[in-house]
Amino acid sequence: MKRLFLLIMLMTMTTIVSAQRFTDKLDRGLVAVPSRTSGNFVSWRVFGEEYYDVTYNLYANGTKIASNLSKSNFNHDGGTASTQYQVAPVVRGVEQEKCAPITSWSAGYKQVNLIEPVDRDGNAAGSYYAVNDISLGDLNGDGVSEFIIKRPCSDVGNLSQNVRFHHLDCYDINGNRLWWIDLGPNMLAGPDEQWDAVANDWDEDGKAEVLLRCADGTIIHYADGTSFTVGDIRVDTRPYIGGSDQKFTPCGNEYLIYLEGSTGKPYNIGPAEHPEYMDYPLPRLETSEFSSYINWGEPDKYSSQIQAYLNKVSEIWGAGINGHRPTKHYFGAPFLDGRHSSIFLGRGCYTQHKFIALDVDPQTHKLTQRWRWYCNNSSSPWYANGYHNFAVGDVDWDGRDEIIFGSMVIDDNGKGLSTTAFGHGDAQHCSDFDPYRHGAEQFACLEEGKGNFGCNYRNATTGEIYVKIDASGDDGRALMGNFVNDYPGSFGRSTSSGWISSVADKVISGMDLMDWSDLNWRIYW
Repeated sequence: MKRLFLLIMLMTMTTIVSAQRFTDKLDRGLVAVPSRTSGNFVSWRVFGEEYYDVTYNLYANGTKIASNLSKSNFNHDGGTASTQYQVAPVVRGVEQEKCAPITSWSAGYKQVNLIEPVDRDGNAAGSYYAVNDISLGDLNGDGVSEFIIKRPCSDVGNLSQNVRFHHLDCYDINGNRLWWIDLGPNMLAGPDEQWDAVANDWDEDGKAEVLLRCADGTIIHYADGTSFTVGDIRVDTRPYIGGSDQKFTPCGNEYLIYLEGSTGKPYNIGPAEHPEYMDYPLPRLETSEFSSYINWGEPDKYSSQIQAYLNKVSEIWGAGINGHRPTKHYFGAPFLDGRHSSIFLGRGCYTQHKFIALDVDPQTHKLTQRWRWYCNNSSSPWYANGYHNFAVGDVDWDGRDEIIFGSMVIDDNGKGLSTTAFGHGDAQHCSDFDPYRHGAEQFACLEEGKGNFGCNYRNATTGEIYVKIDASGDDGRALMGNFVNDYPGSFGRSTSSGWISSVADKVISGMDLMDWSDLNWRIYW
């Protein structure tokens, strides 16, 4: 009996330890906006540890106006523009500390005014810059997310100018610019180019850091007016690209930089000659490939003329290299050990794939390799299965995250977990769509890949196919989620399929409640 009790205790301790993931310490996120009917609509953030049995009390001007709310929003009919709101969680019947007070956004939104970009000569260049994608992260540890904004330059392909290039700007919610980055002439951008910056608190100090790929001539501008240049500012690969097709950079040095989020200053992760940055660990060409043939897929076949490729790209430009296929990049923060987030980098989606997982030393910020994945064997069931996106999730419920990459899943240890070998597609969704089956399920559409079109619904851990629907061409979008309570589990459909039940494993007719055409977004309120 004692041995049995000890075994149970050890199992319990193991379960508890594996569940202790480090998470951001964000604030309550309390927001109030004028209601469409009367008063104010008030909404707030539910913390991860509050998910199951915590309720909420809402206060207006210090007076409790709602008690034990099981949802995270409330319409206050008597609210005005000057009403101050606070929320307090109630845990096991005991009210906890109230959050800081806020008042309503009278316009129904909060406007953040951005600083007009300038070129390298210091001239205003706002007309050349748009506002594009945004990454979020609490960079200064105040519990409120900052914004890292992509500012694409419409004139970067103009070889007659050398002063306007793509920018990344970092702002807080009050419109203060913390730092900004001029990416230089060697970081181009077409509609598919990835020049993202991602934020995550890898060192677990309460403030997120920022990770990005860059090239020679990238200039980081700090809030104090000083700056730092990455690599050789004299390098410009654009003349090798040809014509006005300035969408991808097929040559030149690539670097990984890891920044302190609040200042934008690089941590020392590189060699002694340039400690502020390191060579990008997923190069276009591996050292082992210098004397062999590498195929990223048409039109990116790099020949064995490696010296010509490195030194004079124009000699092989005529072969049709445009850099599109190797310029597919992925950045993430999976919990590969179940407790601490690692850095995940990926490259390539149509043909070969390169992945690496790096661990961060929280004291020195040095990066060490946890595992690496590489597949360029066209006969392998793992080849050419990537999508234009990836996801992170614990599909097998062992407490450690997997990399969910389209038609395949990579285990937390960097080994292949499951693959359908169906090939490439665009949209994928992975979750516990069927609450009656152990583990997570995957729903994905197929573009072409290895002769496959349509969509499939499957076991994400084993790859077992529950539903596969064929189509005659590119099945460009797919979506699945728990949209209604009238049916168990979730429902999903692709561009060419009907609504598929995640529980019945078949198309269900008569789903008029969910008859819409847009499959791009799934938003829960």
